[in-house]
Amino acid sequence: MQKFYFDNGGWLSAEPIEGRETTIAPPDAPLPQGCAWNFTGYEWQAHELSPAPHALPALTASPRHISVGAFFDRFGAEKWAILADTSPMVQALVRDCSARRYIDLDRPDLVQALQLLVQAGHEVDAEGILGGAIRLEELP
Repeated sequence: MQKFYFDNGGWLSAEPIEGRETTIAPPDAPLPQGCAWNFTGYEWQAHELSPAPHALPALTASPRHISVGAFFDRFGAEKWAILADTSPMVQALVRDCSARRYIDLDRPDLVQALQLLVQAGHEVDAEGILGGAIRLEELP
């Protein structure tokens, strides 16, 4: 499936941008002069380009937040074994995650939480879970 990339402003990018992608294709229609495709999160729209500012503001890192369901989906087939695990520490972790609106992948204690799952006998790819690119469908 082809991917289409967009920058922090939503503008279509010819270069891949990690975490800023969609499989929704821009319309196959000519753009009016002075316009470019801009992704709204649901569709591409033609928007007028504005002149670039004289000085661009410094880029800040965006938070790496994903929905709770997306977090558990990152465990793959092991998700079901983790959710069904009746050990008190694993259940505490599941309840803690479930009580949140989102999971911050940069929380320092998340590495320890994943280690707890390994100690409980679950095969967990901590690097893949915490370091993987955030897809649009994972956003809270």
